[in-house]
Amino acid sequence: FAMGTVGFLAGILSNTGLLKRNRLSLSLFGGFATIVVYGGIMNPASIIMMQQQITKELLISTYLLGLPLDLVHGFSTACFLWIGGPAMIEKIDRIKNKYGIMK
Repeated sequence: FAMGTVGFLAGILSNTGLLKRNRLSLSLFGGFATIVVYGGIMNPASIIMMQQQITKELLISTYLLGLPLDLVHGFSTACFLWIGGPAMIEKIDRIKNKYGIMK
């Protein structure tokens, strides 16, 4: 769900023109969305699944404890999009044209 939300958000921002199709924009968005959106959903989800009493302090501490992993995840996502983003966009565009998707 969390990764789907990031992808959905990327699609909406791309269709509205707010997310440009270049390396810098993709990398910045990917890193930011991974840390804020994905981490913001997954970190509290672990509390919701394991605790009966959910407090504000517990949510904050869980988010802060997960932040180092989220930063590594966001950085690696940004690097991956920097290296492979343009090639992936090219492949997706070719499939969209070949099969007439989103016309």
